[in-house]
Amino acid sequence: MKHDITKECADSLRSFAKHHFGVQLKSSHAHELFAAYMGYSSRAALLADKKCPITNLSQAEFIVLQPTAPIKERCKELNGLPEELVVGLTEGAYSPILVEKRFFNKIWPTFESLAMNLAVDITNSRGMFFNDQKIQREGVKVETYEEGVYLMVLHEYVSPSRVLSDQPGIRGVVDLIKLKRVAGYVGYVKAGHHWAEGETLEAAIEKIENSGGESLDDQKPDGVDVETLPKFELGFADWLAKHKNRDSLLGDLAIKRGFTVKGDGWPSYNNLEAYKDHLNIGSQPRGTTATLERAWKTYESFLKKKCSTGPKKQAARPATKKSESRPIVFVKNLKPLHYTKRTIENFMAGDKAWISWDGKKAIPVTVTEVDERYYTFTVERPLKNAGNEHYVRLDEVRSTPELACLNCITS
Repeated sequence: MKHDITKECADSLRSFAKHHFGVQLKSSHAHELFAAYMGYSSRAALLADKKCPITNLSQAEFIVLQPTAPIKERCKELNGLPEELVVGLTEGAYSPILVEKRFFNKIWPTFESLAMNLAVDITNSRGMFFNDQKIQREGVKVETYEEGVYLMVLHEYVSPSRVLSDQPGIRGVVDLIKLKRVAGYVGYVKAGHHWAEGETLEAAIEKIENSGGESLDDQKPDGVDVETLPKFELGFADWLAKHKNRDSLLGDLAIKRGFTVKGDGWPSYNNLEAYKDHLNIGSQPRGTTATLERAWKTYESFLKKKCSTGPKKQAARPATKKSESRPIVFVKNLKPLHYTKRTIENFMAGDKAWISWDGKKAIPVTVTEVDERYYTFTVERPLKNAGNEHYVRLDEVRSTPELACLNCITS
Protein backbone atom coordinates (compact mmCIF):
# COMPACT_ATOMS: atom_id res chain seq x y z
CA MET A 1 0.00 0.00 0.00
CA LYS A 2 1.19 3.51 -0.78
CA HIS A 3 1.61 5.97 2.07
CA ASP A 4 -0.70 8.50 0.40
CA ILE A 5 -3.61 6.03 0.35
CA THR A 6 -5.88 8.53 2.11
CA LYS A 7 -5.45 11.03 -0.74
CA GLU A 8 -5.95 8.33 -3.38
CA CYS A 9 -9.17 7.12 -1.80
CA ALA A 10 -10.46 10.67 -1.21
CA ASP A 11 -9.81 11.54 -4.87
CA SER A 12 -11.54 8.31 -5.88
CA LEU A 13 -14.56 9.31 -3.79
CA ARG A 14 -14.78 12.69 -5.49
CA SER A 15 -14.52 11.18 -8.97
CA PHE A 16 -17.03 8.42 -8.18
CA ALA A 17 -19.55 10.86 -6.67
CA LYS A 18 -19.38 13.17 -9.67
CA HIS A 19 -19.54 10.42 -12.30
CA HIS A 20 -22.30 8.29 -10.74
CA PHE A 21 -24.34 10.77 -8.72
CA GLY A 22 -23.57 14.16 -10.22
CA VAL A 23 -22.43 15.39 -6.80
CA GLN A 24 -19.38 17.65 -6.55
CA LEU A 25 -17.62 16.68 -3.32
CA LYS A 26 -15.24 19.12 -1.73
CA SER A 27 -11.75 17.73 -1.17
CA SER A 28 -12.11 18.24 2.61
CA HIS A 29 -15.47 16.44 2.62
CA ALA A 30 -14.02 13.53 0.65
CA HIS A 31 -11.19 13.16 3.17
CA GLU A 32 -13.64 13.27 6.09
CA LEU A 33 -15.90 10.68 4.45
CA PHE A 34 -12.99 8.34 3.75
CA ALA A 35 -12.03 8.60 7.43
CA ALA A 36 -15.61 7.60 8.33
CA TYR A 37 -15.43 4.59 5.98
CA MET A 38 -12.26 3.55 7.84
CA GLY A 39 -14.05 3.81 11.21
CA TYR A 40 -12.77 7.18 12.44
CA SER A 41 -14.79 10.12 13.71
CA SER A 42 -12.70 12.57 11.64
CA ARG A 43 -9.70 12.83 9.30
CA ALA A 44 -7.67 14.24 12.19
CA ALA A 45 -8.35 11.06 14.17
CA LEU A 46 -7.27 8.94 11.21
CA LEU A 47 -3.97 10.82 10.84
CA ALA A 48 -3.34 10.67 14.59
CA ASP A 49 -3.60 6.86 14.71
CA LYS A 50 0.06 5.80 14.70
CA LYS A 51 -0.56 2.38 16.28
CA CYS A 52 -2.82 0.97 13.54
CA PRO A 53 -2.50 3.31 10.55
CA ILE A 54 -4.39 2.71 7.33
CA THR A 55 -1.06 2.17 5.57
CA ASN A 56 -0.92 -1.21 7.38
CA LEU A 57 -3.77 -2.65 5.30
CA SER A 58 -1.35 -5.00 3.56
CA GLN A 59 -0.81 -6.69 6.94
CA ALA A 60 -4.52 -7.39 7.45
CA GLU A 61 -5.98 -10.88 7.05
CA PHE A 62 -9.49 -9.46 6.91
CA ILE A 63 -10.99 -6.12 5.91
CA VAL A 64 -14.43 -5.53 7.43
CA LEU A 65 -16.61 -2.71 6.08
CA GLN A 66 -17.99 -0.18 8.53
CA PRO A 67 -21.77 -0.07 9.21
CA THR A 68 -23.57 2.71 7.34
CA ALA A 69 -25.20 4.38 10.37
CA PRO A 70 -22.10 6.29 11.62
CA ILE A 71 -21.11 7.22 8.06
CA LYS A 72 -24.60 8.60 7.45
CA GLU A 73 -24.25 10.63 10.62
CA ARG A 74 -20.96 12.01 9.34
CA CYS A 75 -22.69 12.99 6.08
CA LYS A 76 -25.20 15.03 8.07
CA GLU A 77 -22.41 16.85 9.86
CA LEU A 78 -20.67 17.78 6.61
CA ASN A 79 -23.04 20.55 5.56
CA GLY A 80 -25.95 18.20 4.91
CA LEU A 81 -24.50 15.81 2.32
CA PRO A 82 -27.25 13.40 1.13
CA GLU A 83 -27.34 10.27 3.29
CA GLU A 84 -28.11 8.11 0.24
CA LEU A 85 -24.55 8.71 -0.94
CA VAL A 86 -23.20 6.45 1.80
CA VAL A 87 -24.03 3.06 0.25
CA GLY A 88 -23.37 4.18 -3.31
CA LEU A 89 -19.96 5.65 -2.56
CA THR A 90 -18.57 2.56 -0.83
CA GLU A 91 -17.12 1.29 -4.10
CA GLY A 92 -15.52 4.65 -4.72
CA ALA A 93 -13.96 4.71 -1.26
CA TYR A 94 -12.34 1.30 -1.74
CA SER A 95 -11.42 1.48 -5.45
CA PRO A 96 -7.70 2.26 -4.91
CA ILE A 97 -7.53 -0.63 -2.43
CA LEU A 98 -9.26 -3.06 -4.80
CA VAL A 99 -6.66 -2.32 -7.47
CA GLU A 100 -4.42 -4.71 -5.55
CA LYS A 101 -6.08 -8.05 -6.30
CA ARG A 102 -4.72 -9.69 -3.17
CA PHE A 103 -7.35 -7.78 -1.20
CA PHE A 104 -10.34 -9.24 -3.09
CA ASN A 105 -10.85 -12.25 -0.82
CA LYS A 106 -10.15 -10.28 2.34
CA ILE A 107 -13.10 -7.88 2.26
CA TRP A 108 -16.20 -8.74 4.28
CA PRO A 109 -19.44 -6.71 4.53
CA THR A 110 -19.93 -7.30 8.28
CA PHE A 111 -18.27 -8.91 11.29
CA GLU A 112 -21.21 -11.32 11.41
CA SER A 113 -20.57 -12.70 7.92
CA LEU A 114 -16.84 -13.03 8.65
CA ALA A 115 -17.51 -14.82 11.94
CA MET A 116 -19.84 -17.36 10.36
CA ASN A 117 -17.27 -18.07 7.63
CA LEU A 118 -14.43 -18.55 10.14
CA ALA A 119 -16.53 -20.94 12.22
CA VAL A 120 -18.04 -23.01 9.41
CA ASP A 121 -14.97 -25.16 8.67
CA ILE A 122 -14.51 -25.98 12.35
CA THR A 123 -18.23 -26.70 12.67
CA ASN A 124 -18.09 -29.17 9.77
CA SER A 125 -14.97 -30.86 11.15
CA ARG A 126 -16.72 -31.65 14.45
CA GLY A 127 -19.25 -33.83 12.71
CA MET A 128 -22.91 -34.22 13.63
CA PHE A 129 -24.19 -34.68 17.16
CA PHE A 130 -27.43 -36.33 15.96
CA ASN A 131 -28.43 -38.24 12.82
CA ASP A 132 -31.44 -35.97 12.26
CA GLN A 133 -29.68 -32.84 13.46
CA LYS A 134 -31.36 -29.48 12.84
CA ILE A 135 -30.19 -25.98 13.73
CA GLN A 136 -32.58 -24.61 16.35
CA ARG A 137 -30.79 -21.31 17.07
CA GLU A 138 -27.78 -19.57 15.61
CA GLY A 139 -26.25 -16.12 15.58
CA VAL A 140 -23.20 -13.96 16.08
CA LYS A 141 -22.40 -11.51 18.86
CA VAL A 142 -19.69 -8.87 18.47
CA GLU A 143 -17.86 -7.40 21.48
CA THR A 144 -15.11 -4.82 21.17
CA TYR A 145 -12.04 -4.73 23.36
CA GLU A 146 -9.11 -2.31 23.54
CA GLU A 147 -7.18 -3.78 20.61
CA GLY A 148 -9.90 -5.31 18.46
CA VAL A 149 -13.07 -7.41 18.64
CA TYR A 150 -14.32 -10.74 19.91
CA LEU A 151 -16.69 -12.67 17.64
CA MET A 152 -18.93 -15.19 19.38
CA VAL A 153 -20.58 -17.63 16.95
CA LEU A 154 -23.57 -19.45 18.44
CA HIS A 155 -25.16 -22.70 17.26
CA GLU A 156 -27.78 -24.79 19.03
CA TYR A 157 -28.63 -28.14 17.45
CA VAL A 158 -31.69 -30.27 18.10
CA SER A 159 -32.69 -33.82 17.28
CA PRO A 160 -36.48 -33.83 16.74
CA SER A 161 -36.74 -37.62 17.12
CA ARG A 162 -34.83 -37.68 20.42
CA VAL A 163 -36.80 -34.76 21.85
CA LEU A 164 -40.11 -36.41 20.94
CA SER A 165 -38.99 -39.60 22.70
CA ASP A 166 -37.99 -37.65 25.88
CA GLN A 167 -34.25 -38.22 25.32
CA PRO A 168 -31.51 -35.58 25.52
CA GLY A 169 -31.63 -34.08 22.06
CA ILE A 170 -30.10 -30.60 22.29
CA ARG A 171 -26.47 -29.50 21.98
CA GLY A 172 -25.06 -25.99 22.07
CA VAL A 173 -21.73 -24.95 20.54
CA VAL A 174 -19.93 -21.62 20.87
CA ASP A 175 -16.89 -20.45 18.89
CA LEU A 176 -15.07 -17.44 20.33
CA ILE A 177 -12.78 -15.80 17.78
CA LYS A 178 -10.42 -12.99 18.73
CA LEU A 179 -9.48 -10.43 16.06
CA LYS A 180 -6.74 -7.86 16.57
CA ARG A 181 -6.89 -4.48 14.85
CA VAL A 182 -3.89 -3.66 12.60
CA ALA A 183 -5.16 -1.05 10.12
CA GLY A 184 -7.72 1.58 11.01
CA TYR A 185 -10.95 0.06 12.24
CA VAL A 186 -11.33 -2.13 9.16
CA GLY A 187 -8.13 -4.21 8.99
CA TYR A 188 -7.77 -7.19 11.37
CA VAL A 189 -5.75 -10.36 11.96
CA LYS A 190 -6.91 -13.48 13.78
CA ALA A 191 -5.41 -13.65 17.27
CA GLY A 192 -7.14 -16.70 18.75
CA HIS A 193 -9.99 -19.21 18.44
CA HIS A 194 -11.61 -21.02 21.39
CA TRP A 195 -14.74 -23.15 21.52
CA ALA A 196 -17.02 -24.89 24.01
CA GLU A 197 -20.11 -27.09 23.92
CA GLY A 198 -22.90 -27.81 26.37
CA GLU A 199 -26.32 -29.38 26.76
CA THR A 200 -27.84 -26.02 25.80
CA LEU A 201 -26.57 -22.92 24.08
CA GLU A 202 -26.64 -21.04 27.38
CA ALA A 203 -24.54 -23.76 29.02
CA ALA A 204 -21.94 -23.51 26.25
CA ILE A 205 -21.79 -19.71 26.61
CA GLU A 206 -21.36 -20.01 30.38
CA LYS A 207 -18.59 -22.57 29.93
CA ILE A 208 -16.57 -20.45 27.54
CA GLU A 209 -17.00 -17.33 29.69
CA ASN A 210 -16.00 -19.12 32.90
CA SER A 211 -13.30 -21.54 31.74
CA GLY A 212 -12.15 -20.17 28.40
CA GLY A 213 -13.18 -23.28 26.46
CA GLU A 214 -10.80 -25.31 24.31
CA SER A 215 -8.18 -23.61 22.15
CA LEU A 216 -7.94 -24.36 18.44
CA ASP A 217 -4.50 -22.77 18.30
CA ASP A 218 -1.15 -24.47 18.96
CA GLN A 219 -0.49 -21.95 21.70
CA LYS A 220 -2.90 -19.86 23.70
CA PRO A 221 -2.67 -16.31 22.30
CA ASP A 222 -1.63 -13.49 24.58
CA GLY A 223 -4.53 -11.61 26.08
CA VAL A 224 -7.10 -14.42 25.88
CA ASP A 225 -7.11 -15.23 29.58
CA VAL A 226 -10.30 -16.47 31.19
CA GLU A 227 -10.72 -13.34 33.28
CA THR A 228 -10.59 -11.08 30.20
CA LEU A 229 -13.20 -12.91 28.14
CA PRO A 230 -16.23 -10.68 27.52
CA LYS A 231 -19.59 -11.29 29.13
CA PHE A 232 -21.87 -11.23 26.11
CA GLU A 233 -25.25 -9.66 26.69
CA LEU A 234 -28.43 -10.76 25.00
CA GLY A 235 -28.64 -8.63 21.86
CA PHE A 236 -31.78 -6.71 20.94
CA ALA A 237 -32.50 -8.96 17.95
CA ASP A 238 -32.30 -12.10 20.15
CA TRP A 239 -34.36 -10.45 22.88
CA LEU A 240 -37.00 -9.43 20.35
CA ALA A 241 -37.14 -12.97 18.94
CA LYS A 242 -38.18 -14.22 22.39
CA HIS A 243 -41.46 -12.29 21.97
CA LYS A 244 -42.37 -13.45 18.44
CA ASN A 245 -45.29 -15.55 19.71
CA ARG A 246 -46.89 -12.63 21.53
CA ASP A 247 -50.26 -11.49 20.23
CA SER A 248 -49.34 -7.85 20.64
CA LEU A 249 -47.58 -4.98 18.90
CA LEU A 250 -44.28 -6.31 20.27
CA GLY A 251 -45.00 -9.72 18.76
CA ASP A 252 -45.87 -8.10 15.44
CA LEU A 253 -42.60 -6.18 15.54
CA ALA A 254 -40.61 -9.35 16.31
CA ILE A 255 -41.92 -11.19 13.23
CA LYS A 256 -42.14 -8.00 11.10
CA ARG A 257 -45.86 -8.47 10.52
CA GLY A 258 -47.02 -6.09 7.81
CA PHE A 259 -43.47 -5.24 6.64
CA THR A 260 -42.95 -5.21 2.88
CA VAL A 261 -39.39 -6.51 3.37
CA LYS A 262 -39.04 -9.14 6.09
CA GLY A 263 -35.61 -10.52 5.19
CA ASP A 264 -34.10 -12.95 7.72
CA GLY A 265 -35.35 -11.21 10.82
CA TRP A 266 -33.77 -8.30 12.64
CA PRO A 267 -30.06 -7.49 12.22
CA SER A 268 -27.68 -7.10 15.17
CA TYR A 269 -27.09 -3.42 15.98
CA ASN A 270 -26.06 -1.83 19.26
CA ASN A 271 -28.12 1.37 19.15
CA LEU A 272 -31.69 2.48 18.51
CA GLU A 273 -30.79 4.89 15.70
CA ALA A 274 -29.34 2.05 13.61
CA TYR A 275 -32.62 0.16 13.97
CA LYS A 276 -34.57 3.26 12.97
CA ASP A 277 -32.41 3.44 9.84
CA HIS A 278 -33.28 -0.19 9.19
CA LEU A 279 -36.98 0.74 9.13
CA ASN A 280 -36.29 2.85 6.04
CA ILE A 281 -35.87 -0.36 4.02
CA GLY A 282 -39.26 -0.90 2.36
CA SER A 283 -42.44 0.25 4.06
CA GLN A 284 -43.78 -0.64 7.49
CA PRO A 285 -47.20 -0.41 9.21
CA ARG A 286 -48.14 2.90 10.80
CA GLY A 287 -46.80 3.27 14.32
CA THR A 288 -43.86 0.89 13.82
CA THR A 289 -41.27 3.49 14.88
CA ALA A 290 -43.14 4.19 18.13
CA THR A 291 -43.41 0.44 18.82
CA LEU A 292 -39.68 0.05 18.16
CA GLU A 293 -38.86 2.87 20.58
CA ARG A 294 -41.02 1.29 23.31
CA ALA A 295 -39.44 -2.11 22.68
CA TRP A 296 -35.95 -0.63 22.91
CA LYS A 297 -36.83 1.05 26.23
CA THR A 298 -38.13 -2.26 27.61
CA TYR A 299 -35.00 -4.03 26.34
CA GLU A 300 -32.74 -1.51 28.10
CA SER A 301 -34.70 -2.02 31.31
CA PHE A 302 -34.27 -5.79 30.91
CA LEU A 303 -30.49 -5.42 30.54
CA LYS A 304 -30.28 -3.06 33.49
CA LYS A 305 -32.09 -5.47 35.78
CA LYS A 306 -30.12 -8.46 34.49
CA CYS A 307 -26.80 -6.71 35.12
CA SER A 308 -27.79 -5.37 38.53
CA THR A 309 -25.62 -6.78 41.30
CA GLY A 310 -27.38 -5.07 44.20
CA PRO A 311 -29.45 -6.97 46.77
CA LYS A 312 -32.95 -7.82 45.61
CA LYS A 313 -35.79 -7.41 48.06
CA GLN A 314 -38.02 -10.42 48.00
CA ALA A 315 -41.71 -10.02 48.66
CA ALA A 316 -42.98 -11.92 51.67
CA ARG A 317 -44.35 -15.21 50.37
CA PRO A 318 -44.58 -18.68 51.87
CA ALA A 319 -41.41 -20.60 51.01
CA THR A 320 -41.72 -23.64 48.79
CA LYS A 321 -39.24 -26.43 49.24
CA LYS A 322 -37.21 -27.21 46.15
CA SER A 323 -37.95 -30.86 46.58
CA GLU A 324 -41.70 -30.22 46.77
CA SER A 325 -43.42 -31.35 43.61
CA ARG A 326 -46.44 -29.18 42.91
CA PRO A 327 -49.24 -30.84 40.95
CA ILE A 328 -51.53 -29.27 38.37
CA VAL A 329 -54.66 -27.90 40.06
CA PHE A 330 -58.14 -27.95 38.49
CA VAL A 331 -60.42 -25.08 39.53
CA LYS A 332 -64.19 -25.13 39.06
CA ASN A 333 -66.89 -22.47 38.84
CA LEU A 334 -64.61 -19.49 38.19
CA LYS A 335 -65.21 -16.95 35.45
CA PRO A 336 -61.99 -15.26 34.18
CA LEU A 337 -61.79 -11.53 34.80
CA HIS A 338 -61.83 -9.01 31.96
CA TYR A 339 -58.33 -7.63 31.39
CA THR A 340 -59.49 -4.13 32.46
CA LYS A 341 -60.28 -5.44 35.96
CA ARG A 342 -57.00 -7.27 36.51
CA THR A 343 -54.20 -6.27 38.85
CA ILE A 344 -50.49 -7.15 38.90
CA GLU A 345 -48.65 -9.17 41.54
CA ASN A 346 -44.93 -8.60 42.07
CA PHE A 347 -42.61 -11.56 41.49
CA MET A 348 -38.84 -11.85 41.36
CA ALA A 349 -36.68 -14.29 39.44
CA GLY A 350 -36.79 -17.63 41.27
CA ASP A 351 -40.29 -17.17 42.72
CA LYS A 352 -42.87 -19.93 42.45
CA ALA A 353 -46.14 -18.93 40.78
CA TRP A 354 -49.13 -20.21 38.79
CA ILE A 355 -50.56 -19.62 35.32
CA SER A 356 -53.60 -20.88 33.49
CA TRP A 357 -54.06 -21.23 29.75
CA ASP A 358 -57.82 -21.88 29.81
CA GLY A 359 -59.18 -20.59 33.15
CA LYS A 360 -59.84 -24.15 34.39
CA LYS A 361 -56.44 -25.70 34.96
CA ALA A 362 -53.63 -24.01 36.95
CA ILE A 363 -50.04 -24.87 35.99
CA PRO A 364 -47.16 -24.51 38.49
CA VAL A 365 -44.31 -22.38 37.12
CA THR A 366 -41.06 -20.73 38.24
CA VAL A 367 -40.42 -17.10 37.32
CA THR A 368 -37.02 -16.65 35.61
CA GLU A 369 -37.00 -13.07 34.29
CA VAL A 370 -38.91 -9.84 34.84
CA ASP A 371 -39.20 -6.71 32.71
CA GLU A 372 -41.59 -3.78 32.50
CA ARG A 373 -44.28 -5.69 30.58
CA TYR A 374 -43.67 -9.42 30.86
CA TYR A 375 -42.86 -12.27 33.21
CA THR A 376 -40.70 -15.07 31.83
CA PHE A 377 -41.20 -18.46 33.47
CA THR A 378 -40.41 -22.16 33.13
CA VAL A 379 -43.14 -24.79 33.39
CA GLU A 380 -42.99 -27.38 36.21
CA ARG A 381 -45.87 -29.57 35.06
CA PRO A 382 -46.73 -31.65 33.10
CA LEU A 383 -43.35 -33.36 33.37
CA LYS A 384 -43.02 -33.82 29.61
CA ASN A 385 -43.09 -30.00 29.28
CA ALA A 386 -40.98 -29.29 32.37
CA GLY A 387 -38.40 -26.61 31.67
CA ASN A 388 -40.23 -25.12 28.70
CA GLU A 389 -39.98 -21.33 28.78
CA HIS A 390 -42.79 -18.87 28.05
CA TYR A 391 -43.42 -15.11 28.23
CA VAL A 392 -46.75 -13.60 29.31
CA ARG A 393 -48.12 -10.28 30.50
CA LEU A 394 -47.54 -9.23 34.09
CA ASP A 395 -51.20 -9.62 35.06
CA GLU A 396 -51.29 -13.27 33.88
CA VAL A 397 -48.89 -14.72 36.48
CA ARG A 398 -50.44 -15.24 39.94
CA SER A 399 -49.61 -16.53 43.40
CA THR A 400 -52.42 -19.11 43.74
CA PRO A 401 -54.22 -21.55 41.39
CA GLU A 402 -57.52 -19.70 41.84
CA LEU A 403 -56.03 -16.31 40.96
CA ALA A 404 -54.28 -17.86 37.96
CA CYS A 405 -57.61 -19.13 36.59
CA LEU A 406 -59.28 -15.78 37.25
CA ASN A 407 -56.45 -14.06 35.36
CA CYS A 408 -55.91 -16.70 32.68
CA ILE A 409 -53.67 -16.05 29.70
CA THR A 410 -55.39 -14.39 26.77
CA SER A 411 -54.06 -14.71 23.23
